Amino acid sequence: MKDYYSVLYAEDDKDVRKNYVLYLENYFEKIYEASNGKEALSIYKDRKPDVLLLDITMEKLNGLELIKVIRKEDKKTPIIILSAHSHKEFLLEAVKLNLVDYLIKPVNRNEFKSVIENTIKKLAYEKINEEDEKIIISKSCYWDKRTRMFFNKSKIVDLTKNERILFELLLNKKNQIVKPSDISSYVWDEALSNNVNDASIRNLVKRLRRKLPVDIIQSIYGSGYLLSF
Repeated sequence: MKDYYSVLYAEDDKDVRKNYVLYLENYFEKIYEASNGKEALSIYKDRKPDVLLLDITMEKLNGLELIKVIRKEDKKTPIIILSAHSHKEFLLEAVKLNLVDYLIKPVNRNEFKSVIENTIKKLAYEKINEEDEKIIISKSCYWDKRTRMFFNKSKIVDLTKNERILFELLLNKKNQIVKPSDISSYVWDEALSNNVNDASIRNLVKRLRRKLPVDIIQSIYGSGYLLSF
């Protein structure tokens, strides 16, 4: 059941790592190996793997220290701990770090299999839901319907309230001409819409165009505006 996901496996024992890698190849398309915590952190930053499988006892940066660094910015990536330690203090500290599981060595093969498969199923489920919430604009841009935000290269494009409402209107009417009168009544409150002139609308469209990294809003002379991508 190999899926197109990647895993970072950090373990300082070369022989142990080799055995686990052979097993992980059944589940992951790409496996990144690290022999210490510092190397693992570098690979994580560079490759952003889908799953992290980390030993606790490693040189330069131990597993818990590594996770604390990662969790400062990344609360989401699934992390599985492998450890020879079953002491209460290790377990209590690990609980705070939002882990998928904390497996005690030697790890039971069936337990390990179950944890890996459940992690992959969760990733697949989240990916489907995430895609349902996204409207892909281009290779690097998308609109998130849930958060009502525009993203370019995973960074939020800073839109004002009216710019965001205008974009939603154009998106709902994709490939249709939207008249200025429709824009004024949709974007502005009813009490204000009667006082909005064409110049205000042109200015709003111009500002929105300037912020979008893709040229997808057309002006249709004498008619209105059209969103096409």
